Amino acid sequence: MNSERGQIHEVEPDAVFDLLRTRPSGLTADEARQRQRDVGPNALDLPDRWRWARPLARQFLNFFSLLLDVAAAACFVAESVQPGEGMQVLGWALLTVSVLNALFAFAQEMRAEHAMDELRRYLPQSVRVRRDGRDEQITAEQLVPGDVMLLGEGDRISADARLVESEALLINNAPLTGESRSQAATAAGASGRLTDSPNMAFAGCSVMRGHGTSVVVATGHRTQFGSLAALSRDVRRPPSPIERETAHMIRVLTVIAVVMGVLFFAYGVAIGRSLWVNIVFMLGIIVANVPEGLLPTFTLALSVAGLRMARHQVLVRNLEAIEALGATHVVCTDKTGTLTRNELAITGLINPMSGRPLSDENRVRPFLQAALIASEVREHQAAGVIARSAVETDVSGGEQSGNQARWSGDPLDVAVARMYAGRLGDPGRIIAETRRHFPFDLERRREAGILESPDGILFAVKGAWESLRPLIGTVETSEADEAVPASDDALRQCDEIVQRLSASGLRLIAVASRQLVALPDPELPPDPLERSLRLHGFMALDDPLRDEVPGAVRACHGAGVRVLLITGDHPDTAAAVARSCGILSPEQAEEDFVLHGSELESMREDQLVERLRAGVAVFARTTPEQKMKIVTGLKRLGHVVAMTGDGVNDAPALKAADVGIAMGLSGTDVAREAADIVLLDDNFASIVAGIAGGRAVFDNMKKFTTYVLTSNIPEIVPFLLYVVLPVPLALTIVQILCIDLGTDLLPAIGLGQEPPDSECMKRPPRRLDQRLLSLPVMATSYLFLGMIQAAWSLTLFFLVLHQGNWKWGQELSIHDPLYHSATGITLSAIMLMQIGNVVGRRSLRRSGLDLRLFSNRLIVGGMVLELTFSWAILYFPPAREFLRTGPVAPEIYALAFLGIPLIFLLDLLRKRLVTR
Repeated sequence: MNSERGQIHEVEPDAVFDLLRTRPSGLTADEARQRQRDVGPNALDLPDRWRWARPLARQFLNFFSLLLDVAAAACFVAESVQPGEGMQVLGWALLTVSVLNALFAFAQEMRAEHAMDELRRYLPQSVRVRRDGRDEQITAEQLVPGDVMLLGEGDRISADARLVESEALLINNAPLTGESRSQAATAAGASGRLTDSPNMAFAGCSVMRGHGTSVVVATGHRTQFGSLAALSRDVRRPPSPIERETAHMIRVLTVIAVVMGVLFFAYGVAIGRSLWVNIVFMLGIIVANVPEGLLPTFTLALSVAGLRMARHQVLVRNLEAIEALGATHVVCTDKTGTLTRNELAITGLINPMSGRPLSDENRVRPFLQAALIASEVREHQAAGVIARSAVETDVSGGEQSGNQARWSGDPLDVAVARMYAGRLGDPGRIIAETRRHFPFDLERRREAGILESPDGILFAVKGAWESLRPLIGTVETSEADEAVPASDDALRQCDEIVQRLSASGLRLIAVASRQLVALPDPELPPDPLERSLRLHGFMALDDPLRDEVPGAVRACHGAGVRVLLITGDHPDTAAAVARSCGILSPEQAEEDFVLHGSELESMREDQLVERLRAGVAVFARTTPEQKMKIVTGLKRLGHVVAMTGDGVNDAPALKAADVGIAMGLSGTDVAREAADIVLLDDNFASIVAGIAGGRAVFDNMKKFTTYVLTSNIPEIVPFLLYVVLPVPLALTIVQILCIDLGTDLLPAIGLGQEPPDSECMKRPPRRLDQRLLSLPVMATSYLFLGMIQAAWSLTLFFLVLHQGNWKWGQELSIHDPLYHSATGITLSAIMLMQIGNVVGRRSLRRSGLDLRLFSNRLIVGGMVLELTFSWAILYFPPAREFLRTGPVAPEIYALAFLGIPLIFLLDLLRKRLVTR
């Protein structure tokens, strides 16, 4: 069948039936059943329903999860060996963190599998076929190759088929090709690529106008639509930048924790400490080094950022994509429905001799009247009537309400009716008085109509200028009611105007007419009437650019983000759109910066990389496979790539990119399901806001990573002192978890919600080698801030012991009230110092107090929480009993408050020195 498909569009209609072993009367019921047994149902292959087991197992078996699980198991063993030490609580806490992290990662990975279900739902459920010489309705899944499929206006096509009969057939291939204009279809044989052939109808596309008969060529996953489904399903996006950074952080912190735990376990054994003490010590080192609350903080920070973006009509389906958008180097955008409104509009009526827009109503009225006569458009007054194809919309893009008129038909014809209504009033009279319409003919490239009115009988034609040129007898000039003979000079002047305007990206339709003496014979073809026509001028058509796009492109360039246009449209149209929105500058030559799909198809990947490096910015006439090829080339250059799209043909590229961005209003379900981010209002400018938000997320992650890691040092140092010196352990493992999974979480999440820095969109994207857990971050956290916290908290620990008459080297029972008070003030001091730390972390260079502290309610709430807990663990009996802490003298607790300005001012001094 594949070899046949390679030739099926080239043969004449009569030969199609022989190639597909069928007949004009259709298959018999037995033949259809046999073919369905051979090729299967007309449905897209669904992935294995048990595929969820592998990613789920992978999440539970990653290094971080296994480390937490082993630590939890050790806690349960320790509890059984020596009950009552709180190890069981620690074990359950570690196990809960492990399970929650794994389940969240699994949920994110499985999201991609839903794209296949959306592709399957996009296909229609029923279709009209001819079998055994009878027309009947069957389900789409019952279609088989060789079926004779009947097509009519409003139908969505259920399989790839070759046309054998066509009557004014117009097919919208936009979901497959990405082109905004409908394609006239014919039954005649054609050469060239299968997907460009006018005699093919493809699954997932729709019939805009006319009727036709076709023979099914391919069904299910063998269709062009199915091949897109396979591409979309098989694409496996690499880890996002934040996923890579998180994995790197986990590896580094885990190695540090395990190495330190094993080394000091071995040291404890060597100096003769008991096995129980060594196990507790090793677990303490691991728990203190691994920031159990950091990954949940990442998740919560991204979730809240996603909710904030949703308030701006940006739906985030994959949380990691928020940060990835901030790291984006290149935004690849399609044209139709993304940069443009995806609606055909008449931008002007052009005088054929001067090339200037018409403004005189005496010239506009006959022009639009002739264009409307040559249009097949139907008017609906009832508010509840909704046409199956083009529907009249208001300027905002929404359907008109109330009892306003709606017009259905070809989008161009509807655009004519809209302009007539906007400038001259209700077109209903012209529509009613049009006695005959000659449908658009692909070979003649024009359509016509005849109007009978009290003013006479008018024959009007509209179509391509090349088609009407030989039929023109007179040409209207810029003077009122004046026309000149269609001399060679006059026609050459028209040619120059058409060529100039076409180069600017406009599509031109010529409109002409002539008066008839009487109504012609109803059976008379239009050819005898098409002579001595009076050329009224040209309609300039365009798919208007969205208003916000030029500003958004400028903002991207200002932020060092490159914007590429990738479209299935003609190169001239693509270049014109690129220039109008700023993707191409006026001085950039089209031959250097615009690449045609035919060139791209024959290019090797290294050649494409060179063209990308040289600055090519526009790709025209591209296929879905080529879009993925472009993404791959950009990634070879080390770029983070964002891809926008709205059609079925965009789904594979959306998944292949680092960030897939779909349109919410104009996009298909398939594109939305394959994307990471959906713009609910189709506002391209939202991408710029997303980039700023993504950059803020990375900056904020560095802030709260520094904040969270700081408390690791005052948690680790007590265990190191405990093993090398004859002193009590200043913190227990449960108390450490109280910080990591308790008081540190809310301030860290608050840091994750800091607004973007005012300068963030004036700097280029971060380098891919710029680490989240970098050496400066670790040095600031561990060697500076952490050491300050450790020194001050341990000073208070030994001060309480000293006031309680503890002697150096004296063993202290874990049940001793003095020990409880000493560990309590250590824990309290760390919590208080984190208040000064969180304020300082709000800015990398400034103090943090100058950023309207009380504007961030989460940080304020976190500081209140830390302040409350610092008191409760010393003076609130239930908290003291759970954490095994005790009270201290009020003056000692007051002394602990000095840690807040101490760490804040020393950190500010460090910032000033670093800035200098």
